[in-house]
Amino acid sequence: MEAVRARVRVGPGSKLELVGEVDLPEGEAEIILLYETPAEVGEQPRSIRLSPLNWPTLDGGHFLGGTLRREEIYDDDGR
Repeated sequence: MEAVRARVRVGPGSKLELVGEVDLPEGEAEIILLYETPAEVGEQPRSIRLSPLNWPTLDGGHFLGGTLRREEIYDDDGR
């Protein structure tokens, strides 16, 4: 199986039209379509990059500044 990158245009009735010339053999083929959806007015972007200053944090409680041994995390045998 080989891959070919080509541009297509979607026409009325969802008809696909190949834009430009691509050397393809005759026969059936499988395609994957990638397309952009139009953004609505006032719509927020889907992914917002958080600043490292605003990353979520966990409250360590009484373990802050101390040490935590394996036995305290898992069990008496440390496993």
